[in-house]
Amino acid sequence: MKVNILQLKNAPGESLPFHIQDTMEKLNYDGQVIDFEGPVEVRGEVTNEKGRFILKGVAGATIATGCVNCLELFHMRLEGKLDEVYVPSGGMSGDAVEGEPVFFDGDAINIKPEVINSLLMELPMRLVCSKDCRGLCPQCGSNLNVKQCNCEREHIDPRLAVLKKLK
Repeated sequence: MKVNILQLKNAPGESLPFHIQDTMEKLNYDGQVIDFEGPVEVRGEVTNEKGRFILKGVAGATIATGCVNCLELFHMRLEGKLDEVYVPSGGMSGDAVEGEPVFFDGDAINIKPEVINSLLMELPMRLVCSKDCRGLCPQCGSNLNVKQCNCEREHIDPRLAVLKKLK
């Protein structure tokens, strides 16, 4: 996933819009398998600012992953913002770069790592299929979203069972 900046290298102050669609391989993120469904789409603009290349844009993708409650596969749309400063590896002319620049070589900028990071930042803390997901029965393993099981629900912590006798 590369943005060709050959036209911008000798044109300070100029901008170049871009639109890229590319497939991504599965990722293992914090124990969850993230499968990109279809291409990842990135739209944005690169600006040559005194030898620094400022990239601003939006990355979008549909992912498939398993729900942490019921283990069923579900789909989710992600959109992440890109706001990066790219600097040629050989150094740059002009002012110092603020923040953390990304170094590159040649006439194209590889934006794939930043695209992946921007999409992963949009993932919720818990990947659940819906906010109302009831998960699996802890005793029989039935998916409680599909059918209600007949298992006994009252589970008392054995350390607290003594307190029940006080009733």
